Amino acid sequence: MHVWENQLFVETVFLLLGLVMGSFTTMLVHRLYHDERGIWFGRSKCRTCGKILRWCHMVPVLSWMIQRGKCKSCGKEIPAFYPLVELSFALCFFLTARLLWGADEFWWVLGVVFFALVLFWYDVRYMTVDRRVSVPAIVLVLFWKSMENGIWNMEVYAWGALVCGGIYFVQYFCSSGRWVGQGDIDLGIFVGLCLGLKLGILSLFGAYVIGMFFALGLLLYERLQYKQTQAVKNWKNTKVPMGAFLMPSLIIFLFWGEEIWNAYWHTFIAI
Repeated sequence: MHVWENQLFVETVFLLLGLVMGSFTTMLVHRLYHDERGIWFGRSKCRTCGKILRWCHMVPVLSWMIQRGKCKSCGKEIPAFYPLVELSFALCFFLTARLLWGADEFWWVLGVVFFALVLFWYDVRYMTVDRRVSVPAIVLVLFWKSMENGIWNMEVYAWGALVCGGIYFVQYFCSSGRWVGQGDIDLGIFVGLCLGLKLGILSLFGAYVIGMFFALGLLLYERLQYKQTQAVKNWKNTKVPMGAFLMPSLIIFLFWGEEIWNAYWHTFIAI
């Protein structure tokens, strides 16, 4: 049997690839946000002491665990952001390989998952959407859908982009940018192009559900940490990257969109 026909081997390879791409993404979002040079060839260094890191200090997840979340040189804490990003990429790449390996759209979906995770963690980290990431993501999907359906047979995806992006445009316009950011319009277009009109709209709803649970969890955490009045005050003043929740919802609907739609239809509509 050819090695690439062994499902366990394939899943292991893409799990490890996910760890590597997650580590790359932690560097990418930092350098893009701070407009630092050397994305491809620059040396990684400690954000506190500036010491150049050796390869053994940058093994995804493992180095962070061995060093107990601290820099080997200065002893300052390394945020859990780094292993969380790496683990999220490992999980999503593993799932993509498990669910879609051998399918015609596998590499396209893997590319979409990569961009979705970069956009998600960028927004979580810096509360903004970088168009140096969102625009290439949109272009990638345009190529995918046009090659899959033909340039003149993309009505459902064009409508998805128009409606999903339009929903965020209206919110941005009506609130003068207070409810959502301008970059969230790009995320809506990205989602609509990937999923089409039907699943795209349902994915937006899923994003708000995810965001609602996150906000409730945040409120509960504040309530446990402080008195009730202080917790409510802190919660009201806390910024939440609501646009970021579009990306986990997008990944969920890429994998299980039709199943969720059928369950939604039979549960809430066909009653």
